[in-house]
Amino acid sequence: MIAKKANYFWHRLCKITQDKNIPLRVMFELTYRCNLRCKHCYIPFSYRNKKELKTEEVFSILDQLSDSGCFYLGFTGGEPLIRKDALKIFNYAKKRGLQTIINTNASLITKSLASTIAQLAPNKVDITLHSMDANSFDRITGVKGSYKKVFAAVDYLHKENVPLGFKTCLLRENESEINKIGRFARSLGAFYRVDNLLSYRLDGSSDPFKYRGSLKDNTRFLKTKYPRANISNNLFFCGSGTRQAAITPSGELKICLLINYPKFKIINESFASAWRKLYHLVRTVSSSKRRSCASCKVAAYCKWCPGRSWLAVRDFVSCDPELKNFARNRINVGDLC
Repeated sequence: MIAKKANYFWHRLCKITQDKNIPLRVMFELTYRCNLRCKHCYIPFSYRNKKELKTEEVFSILDQLSDSGCFYLGFTGGEPLIRKDALKIFNYAKKRGLQTIINTNASLITKSLASTIAQLAPNKVDITLHSMDANSFDRITGVKGSYKKVFAAVDYLHKENVPLGFKTCLLRENESEINKIGRFARSLGAFYRVDNLLSYRLDGSSDPFKYRGSLKDNTRFLKTKYPRANISNNLFFCGSGTRQAAITPSGELKICLLINYPKFKIINESFASAWRKLYHLVRTVSSSKRRSCASCKVAAYCKWCPGRSWLAVRDFVSCDPELKNFARNRINVGDLC
């Protein structure tokens, strides 16, 4: 009953904020830098040299987000904790009343840092768990000793009663461990999710798919159906651009983490101005080409999204070739289109 009520209020909140042009949730990429070198990462290594906002510029954007009515704010990267001012930024967001989530690989979290994070009271610290085996974990991250550091950090945070979430990308290296990682997450009372698709890199590269695991030993992915919203007339049915968005390390507003175009500068103008432009764009993008999905035999098994289409073919409405392969592996039918 509690879960049903929470779900009702969440959907009601989404509807109200979208109708009133309020950015309910924003993902803030503080940096593209990272201390790990995961081969399947969607951020190209070349992006690690991109310009980043100064501390005061980040504070200015946080002020504007709070004033605009933003409620949920996710800090991500790269690895956000690689910034020396990360704790100052998290603390400032808290003072502005923003409900925060810290997305991190956790390898930089020491015992004292875990205690400091606990005092900041984030809604959640979201950690990527690649494997329960040290050798496999370190091979995936490309950094020896990362397993030991990450699991020590998990222990520190758990003992500080910090709300935790875990996620895993389904890879060849860890595909036999998904259930084991899930059991570990549940033993800590943490929310757990699996990315069984992976993503193109922001530069359009499909290299991450080389490392993707199969679905053979993970039958629940074969049985899961997705909401029919993916064939609705609303192209950005997820709410991107109308109730949620993302901000780049250089202070540009964009539709979501995956879509790097268009981008609207916040620092030179204002968040309010950039948000109005983004909102108008998303409201006017035509979804007429998506109508063919209504007759597609596997629409309910397709994780189609405009972000993936954009990365694949630089088009918001086209089919993603990787999703065709994904659907073929899930049910025995012909081509998607």
